[in-house]
Amino acid sequence: MKPPTNTPAKGAATAPVPVDAKAGDAMPTYDDFEPFCGWRREEGKETLVVHVAEFKRDQMKVHLSNRGTLRITGERPIDGTKRSRFAKEIKVPKDCNPNEISAKFTNAGLLHIIMPKKTSIKLETKQDQPIQVVPEQHGQARDQNAQPKTKGTQGQVAEKSRKVFSVAKQTIIRDRKVVMGVALMVVVAVVVALGAFAMYKYTRPTPNV
Repeated sequence: MKPPTNTPAKGAATAPVPVDAKAGDAMPTYDDFEPFCGWRREEGKETLVVHVAEFKRDQMKVHLSNRGTLRITGERPIDGTKRSRFAKEIKVPKDCNPNEISAKFTNAGLLHIIMPKKTSIKLETKQDQPIQVVPEQHGQARDQNAQPKTKGTQGQVAEKSRKVFSVAKQTIIRDRKVVMGVALMVVVAVVVALGAFAMYKYTRPTPNV
């Protein structure tokens, strides 16, 4: 009987060669870091500011899970096979509306994740939803969600203020006139009384001794 050989039988499957084992391929190395984050709390919303100065908008992803967890990830090449990446998870505050969360990336390398607060209406939470990171438009410093006051509203407020001021002014003038009139009457009464007393003193007969 012939000894067994290592030659595979005809038609037998052979194990594929790993991709990473090919000549010339090298596994990338990662430089993980923790980005600095800060909260900015304003009336009606909360904003999470993430400092990622060396990243671009398309190198980051923001994702909201159905459990109310916000996951922020980013990855960028450094040189050769070396890459920089980060991953951060934030629990969305309970008083915020998860359906209205938006992300905005500025030219200064700041990722703003805006979380508007809930209204009195009961809201349903969506399932896993990706949040699109949009760039900040040049020259647009204020929040896009803020609604500017209309000219008509400002005019109505100014007109009401003028009416209130006019009524208060007329009331003060009327009260001042009343006080001045009363004071004048008191002065006249005192003068008349003094005059009558003086006339009585000098005109009464002198008693005989």
